[in-house]
Amino acid sequence: MNIFEYLRIHRRDIFIITIIGFFAGIFLGFGGYIRYSTTTNTAATVNGIKITITKFNNLVNQYIENYRNQGNEITEQVIKQIKQQVLRDLIQEEVFWQEAKKYGIFVTDKEVYFDIMSIPAFQKDGHFDRETYYRTLALRLKTTPKDFEESRRKRIAMFKLRDFIISSVKLSKQEVDDYFKVYKPKNDEEKQKLYTQLLQEKQIAVLEEWYKQINNNLKLKIYIKDL
Repeated sequence: MNIFEYLRIHRRDIFIITIIGFFAGIFLGFGGYIRYSTTTNTAATVNGIKITITKFNNLVNQYIENYRNQGNEITEQVIKQIKQQVLRDLIQEEVFWQEAKKYGIFVTDKEVYFDIMSIPAFQKDGHFDRETYYRTLALRLKTTPKDFEESRRKRIAMFKLRDFIISSVKLSKQEVDDYFKVYKPKNDEEKQKLYTQLLQEKQIAVLEEWYKQINNNLKLKIYIKDL
């Protein structure tokens, strides 16, 4: 398995906000943004909010360790690709978290609790086990319960945000009729499939336009030089 395949499969699901890519090309090589020397514990700032070097390094080390444990060779190029992906993910996490707060999206402690209880890695004999939870965080994920739970809170908020955005997307009768004229469904089953397809296409278009607006207003500074 190559590094890109690994990162696609093993990246934390917190970043899977929708079925299309986010910031595609914007962060490619990070060439479009000013670099600053790393004199403080800062990997990047997103609209003035800091992403710490500590958080960045912990996640990079976790990816490298997991990649190595699967029998893959760790090269300088692999490390560079992992660092770039981790920074992209952390930036996306922060951007969506800020947007969720703008929309007044709130995640309760109870939602976070049930989300964590459902994660198989923290279960024993099919049930959530607190000892397994703490041990996995400390030994495998190299993080604290506070940081992990905050990350899960952001994940839930991002899915809520996505659902909120696409919930406003509706299809007019004219749009549906025009679509059917092009694809000519033969029965109700085909009509339903085409309707769903058209709705998804429109949802993607709305999300893409929303992403463009976010990008246009994004104030990003990167403090890591070796990417």
